Amino acid sequence: MKKNIQVTTLPSGELQVRLDSPMTGAELVEELGISREKDKTLEILENGQPVINRGRPLESRTVILKQPVPEEIQYSFEPVRVVYEDEWCLVADKPSFLLVHDDGQSPDNLTARVNAHLSETGWPYAVQAVNRIDREASGLVLFCKNPLFQNWFDRQMEERTAGKEYYAVLEGLLERRHVDLNNPIGRNRHEADKMIVYAQGKPSHTHLERIARRGTRTLVKAKITTGRKHQIRVHAAHHGHAVVNDPLYGEKSDDRGLLLQSSKIVFRQPVTEQTIEVEIPMDPRFREFRRPPRKPGKSKLHRH
Repeated sequence: MKKNIQVTTLPSGELQVRLDSPMTGAELVEELGISREKDKTLEILENGQPVINRGRPLESRTVILKQPVPEEIQYSFEPVRVVYEDEWCLVADKPSFLLVHDDGQSPDNLTARVNAHLSETGWPYAVQAVNRIDREASGLVLFCKNPLFQNWFDRQMEERTAGKEYYAVLEGLLERRHVDLNNPIGRNRHEADKMIVYAQGKPSHTHLERIARRGTRTLVKAKITTGRKHQIRVHAAHHGHAVVNDPLYGEKSDDRGLLLQSSKIVFRQPVTEQTIEVEIPMDPRFREFRRPPRKPGKSKLHRH
């Protein structure tokens, strides 16, 4: 918990802030980690009146922080599975073949579904995804509910202080139980929608842990400490074990979609700085790894 302030989210979405010690408006904004961009549209209300001079000490011990409410919010009332929610953020489980946000042609997307979910309680703001996963992949996506704290969550992704784990099914049998892939990744100049491993790319690190092998495929848990586009897919394919059903870096085998799932996310809350850990079971699409392997047994002779 921040030492000098107590924050309560009001039903209107506004923040009620109680100050335990004197501070200026500018100091309050800095203490909450609000970005300069959001500060430009932020109103600090003291006794119902806007604080114009952010450099003067706030006289009242309780102030209101208010952001403008967007005129238009995109909604989709298709089902959405919310696995965690509090006053600051929300984590949804994205099904495969659904975009995280609108690409201009997909009004039904995960963000619009989450907006619709929140509209049922009168929440006034549009949510913003903090992490993104590919359309054909599935799993956890973190959303910031209050725009004042978008910078707080984004910084955790940029600075890699948030933790992310994935399940992936790879083509071929991974020999080693633990594999560290440190190949630099950059954009493929010849194919705009693809990334590529090359020496002048950005530093990238993926750790693969072998969980099980079935037939000619391997189930792994993947942890990333950098966040390059398509990172797990590029690293796995470069290592000779493309993710199953990867249309860009491998081959499509069936209609289940890319067998990659965002299964765990760990992050810190604004204000309270509490660590939140959200984890979900393996996607049913990974059906061959959701049942125990067959054990060889003796054949029985049945007499008739």
